Amino acid sequence: MLSIRSTADMADALNSLLDPDLRRLLTQKRDQLTEDTGLDLGELVHIIVALPGDTLAGIEAEAGMALDTRDRPPFEHVARHGCWWEAVLILSDDGYGLILFVLDRMDVDPALPMMVRRELV
Repeated sequence: MLSIRSTADMADALNSLLDPDLRRLLTQKRDQLTEDTGLDLGELVHIIVALPGDTLAGIEAEAGMALDTRDRPPFEHVARHGCWWEAVLILSDDGYGLILFVLDRMDVDPALPMMVRRELV
């Protein structure tokens, strides 16, 4: 799992050995969120990237909240980018949010892509 809570965390993630599609997605998201704001990424969002071996419970622990809620859809936006799902949750009135990227492959906890896909129904 990658947990990105600041501009420095994002730089470290982008400098690591990432899947090229994930690197592109993270770069685009960083640029969209911080362009002309002068803000550290951590003032805007917490980004969690679920990788093979990660579990829903582990992702929820990192997020500090339950994400797989059956009584209400937690995500404001869900999009598919190739083999990656992006799910966005706004956490506060000032717009601070959580972005979850989930790899949709057989070696990922099936609860993660199912949770995200369920939001599209």
